[in-house]
Amino acid sequence: MDSPYLLDFRWMNGEPFIHLGGCSNHRSSPDVVELFEHVAVVAPGSYGLLHVRDDEEPGHENDVRVLKLVRGTVTQHTEVLLSPYIPTVEDPFTG
Repeated sequence: MDSPYLLDFRWMNGEPFIHLGGCSNHRSSPDVVELFEHVAVVAPGSYGLLHVRDDEEPGHENDVRVLKLVRGTVTQHTEVLLSPYIPTVEDPFTG
């Protein structure tokens, strides 16, 4: 994965860990959500959270979504601590 993303894969305490991060202003490939779902398939004992803000996702333009990976299953939820994104995280555009 290239900029604007961070992908770190390393062994810690005898177990493999993937750290993802980034901030893209448009949907693009590679898709971090697809990678997260792929991890669920190939490593079903994995667990973790992925926070995503996609203002192009119909019905969730002002939400921060959290994808939960547990026991090989990925589910999507609205992150109530960061949603609605505007005005929780950013002020409304007034220009």
